[in-house]
Amino acid sequence: MNVSGKPVGKASDVEIVKLEEMYMVGFPVNVSFKHGDFSKIGKTKQLFMERKGEIRHVVDPDVYWAPWYDSEVMFTYFYCLQVSELSDIPEGMMGFAIPEATYASVYYEGPLPWGPDPYGMLAEYRKTNGLAPRTRGMILEKYRFDDDCKPDESIAIRVLGPIQD
Repeated sequence: MNVSGKPVGKASDVEIVKLEEMYMVGFPVNVSFKHGDFSKIGKTKQLFMERKGEIRHVVDPDVYWAPWYDSEVMFTYFYCLQVSELSDIPEGMMGFAIPEATYASVYYEGPLPWGPDPYGMLAEYRKTNGLAPRTRGMILEKYRFDDDCKPDESIAIRVLGPIQD
């Protein structure tokens, strides 16, 4: 707990990592910022959890990814497994490649809302180190299936923000 009596999470130091091209298979969800049905996110996650066993060529069955990107109007979020090849994509799912890229990365474990905010930590790190975000890149969230996250209570997440090389 901090001085205010609110629980505080733990965050790693920000590090720079380069990831090779990755293939993903899973479900996308689009939500409009204004008047959007945000319940679609939870419904999509539930569908992913129910059907993840259908995904073939899984690289790490203990980890799922949530890549996302946004515009001023809406955002697109995915629930995915990393796969070694884009074949045998189950009905209703989407397969795509995330190109090789460099990311600023931080791991956070603790209560929701964030404390400290991993996204804020990445923004501050970029600003302090004169780095620019890669505007067309996807932000990656990485979760373990066994991390015992409790929605609206606690979370364990690695956030990777793309930066320009």
